[in-house]
Amino acid sequence: MKIRQDMNARTAMVYGGAAFLLVIVGFRSIVATIDPDHIGIMTYLSIFAILLEFILLIFYAQSIYNLGPDGGGSSKAETAKSIATMDSKELSQLTAAVIKVSEMGEGLSNLANERLREEVKKEVNEILSNAIKK
Repeated sequence: MKIRQDMNARTAMVYGGAAFLLVIVGFRSIVATIDPDHIGIMTYLSIFAILLEFILLIFYAQSIYNLGPDGGGSSKAETAKSIATMDSKELSQLTAAVIKVSEMGEGLSNLANERLREEVKKEVNEILSNAIKK
């Protein structure tokens, strides 16, 4: 069996390792703190939680591994090729959309700056008013 070396496979291996580490540390903590005369409900809940988290982490790691080698998203070359094959109408629509998003970002930034200025003015006025009253 050959192990893949892509990013998804590596991420899956990290989660798998974390799952086993969780079990080792969890059971070691339970064994170190357990009272042999009295095993309570919290001990059973802790064991259940550790095993559940182990199963979930292994399931998640398997899901990431099964995604395949870096299957999400297109490469820069593919994007450049798709832009190059656009006709002038599509290209102008894309340009207009990018400009619109940029304008929206500037508007949000200006709005945030205005609100920040107003809050600072309010705080400074309050501080000065309190200082004058004293």
